[in-house]
Amino acid sequence: MSTPISDSNQFNAWIRSALFTVTSLAAAVAQVQHLAAQDGPIQVPRVTITLVHQCDIPARDAGMLADITIREGQAVTKSTVVAILENEQQTLNLKAAELNVRVAEMKANNELAITAAKTQLQEAKSGRRVKEVGLEIATSEADSDIAVQVAAADTKLRELELERAENARESFKGSISASQLDRLKTAVEKGQLEIQQARDEHRVRKLKPQAEQAAIQQTDEQVRRYETLVQQEQKSLAVAKVTHEIHTNDLAMAQLKLEQRNIRAPFDGVIAKVERQVGEWVEPGAPVARIIGLKTLRAEGFLPAQQGLTELVGKPVRIQLSSSSPGEMIRGKVTFISSEIDPINMQVRFYAEFDNADLAALPGMSGSLIID
Repeated sequence: MSTPISDSNQFNAWIRSALFTVTSLAAAVAQVQHLAAQDGPIQVPRVTITLVHQCDIPARDAGMLADITIREGQAVTKSTVVAILENEQQTLNLKAAELNVRVAEMKANNELAITAAKTQLQEAKSGRRVKEVGLEIATSEADSDIAVQVAAADTKLRELELERAENARESFKGSISASQLDRLKTAVEKGQLEIQQARDEHRVRKLKPQAEQAAIQQTDEQVRRYETLVQQEQKSLAVAKVTHEIHTNDLAMAQLKLEQRNIRAPFDGVIAKVERQVGEWVEPGAPVARIIGLKTLRAEGFLPAQQGLTELVGKPVRIQLSSSSPGEMIRGKVTFISSEIDPINMQVRFYAEFDNADLAALPGMSGSLIID
């Protein structure tokens, strides 16, 4: 038989179990309701239209403003010149750089000196070959004494004729006249002179190989000189090509310096304000005008912290402007949800970007937004 105390303990345990079950069921219901709310559209009752692209257009160089080509409210495209700094010196530097490039290009493409040096080298080599042939001929002539032998043989024959004539005259008085004998003697003397002349010519021919060899050496020096000249002209041409590259870089730098005198719009937009006037001196980075981009805008608002999930980034949105007729919705998508929660109202900031090519919205407008 159970005691009253044990019955009381069982009853209390049952009560605690029932309360835990009810609490768990309530938490589960709340979680299901939260998930269901997250799966449906999220309505943001108030958003503000703000700019995505805006900036001050800065000067990129120091100088006096020579011209301002835009006015406030004017629509401009990217890279449009909005102002120009005085650029006389930069223009002259650019012209000088262009002339230097032209001169350097002419030198870099001029191969006449190399062609002339190669031609001279070829002529020197051809002359050397001619002199080599001449050396072979002179050597052959120097080794031959045929002319001396012929003159000696001819003279020997004349001596024999003279000797026979003298013997005949001694044997037969009056058979050989004195004049005939004198002619034979003269012929012998002439033959002896011809022998001497042939020997002298042979000695000269022996000297010709030395002269031809010296001429070949001289031609070798010319060949080496012209080979050096060709190499020198090739190096000069290589230096001219490098110089052309240097002047080309100088030209690019001069073009950049001149371009830095132009102040251009960084993106498509509208000039919201002109900050400077013609004649003012500006330093690098000084704002000349303010530009805003209207083709892409954003709707900024706040979400409760429990709804500000990062998974919402990329979700489509529908924006209803306060100034638009009911049903005129602008479509965009969530592009940012802050990771910081406001400790006072427990909200997070977010924004959604949308295309505004038709300029239906302007910065500062308000409206509502639905995240699908």
